Amino acid sequence: MLNHRRLDETLHSWALTRLPGTVFTDYTAHPEVLARDLIHEAAHNWLNDALTAYDVSLPADVTFFSPWRGTPRPVYGFLHACWAFSLTVMYVRKARRSATGAVAPFLDAQLRQQAVQFAAAAECLDQALAYVPGNEIRERIGRAVGEVVGPA
Repeated sequence: MLNHRRLDETLHSWALTRLPGTVFTDYTAHPEVLARDLIHEAAHNWLNDALTAYDVSLPADVTFFSPWRGTPRPVYGFLHACWAFSLTVMYVRKARRSATGAVAPFLDAQLRQQAVQFAAAAECLDQALAYVPGNEIRERIGRAVGEVVGPA
């Protein structure tokens, strides 16, 4: 746990491949937000492990526009974003059902923002997934993104 933040402040979180299962994260007084960030970072850890287990090597010179960063990203980074943000959207949709107080509009705003970002990313997802040779990983990412861009 790093820095305590208000909901209107930027929250930072990250995981390192050399420290599997370790997450560094800012936090708020709202457990729904901490859970969202832990899910996001756990998704990165899982995808790293899956890519390693299937010995997947992705090209560094092929890029796709990442709406989350607003820049072109290598296939690896683009797919990581699609996977991690799709899992957080699924979680936020469920958490929002029982959220009250200040965290409710915060979660609503995140869902609106993610809808726009996924609409942009979905356009080239199939192209990016074509670089993943393992059906299991490809299908899992595709299903997760499909659930997010489909009806809530």
